[in-house]
Amino acid sequence: MENHLLKAYLFDISNLNEESFNKLLLGVKKYRREKIDKLALKQSKYLSLAVELLIKKALEDQGINYLDEEIVIGEYGKPSFKHSKYFFNTSHSGKYALCVISDVEIGCDIEEIKEYKERVAERFFSAKENKYLEISPEKDRLFYRFWTLKESYLKCIGKGLYASLNSFELDNKENDVVIKGKDNYQFFEEEHDGYLIAICLNTCVKGDYKLGNISLIQFE
Repeated sequence: MENHLLKAYLFDISNLNEESFNKLLLGVKKYRREKIDKLALKQSKYLSLAVELLIKKALEDQGINYLDEEIVIGEYGKPSFKHSKYFFNTSHSGKYALCVISDVEIGCDIEEIKEYKERVAERFFSAKENKYLEISPEKDRLFYRFWTLKESYLKCIGKGLYASLNSFELDNKENDVVIKGKDNYQFFEEEHDGYLIAICLNTCVKGDYKLGNISLIQFE
């Protein structure tokens, strides 16, 4: 059985200061520097830089020169590599930036666990999903679990904000979370430092999909 590439990288921007930020900024491409320059908030600038650094790290770990690769944007806004056979996705929340890479279509989301948002759940989750929330003793955690799983799926299929979270339903199947009516997607979930991480893979290509430990990256 073929082993598929699946790696995840996480970076804590609280490790950055102005000096290290300015130094690391010199190591990313012009388009990212220009994008960062347009951002008003320091946290947004740091997260944008962190995302690019993680993309760079993911490429280099596969033996690909970061400067030789280009990123193109799909019809619905999903980024992809122009030349590489690999797929990637990124997300950020609070103080963390996340990047995942695979040899199949992939999506990811990270969210800090905060307060359960009942009105948001009623609007964007199915009746069955809301029922799970009603009876759960951990509403805050379950709300963000559903959110990250759904976001990772939408990003995997490349629809992002162009499809609604309530356009599909999560379900349990043999103790695994699946998309109701779709068997060719697989989820991986992690929790780190009060944040939930969800990764969704398109598993149309048969093989072995395993997620090892998420790499906590430090840049100097």
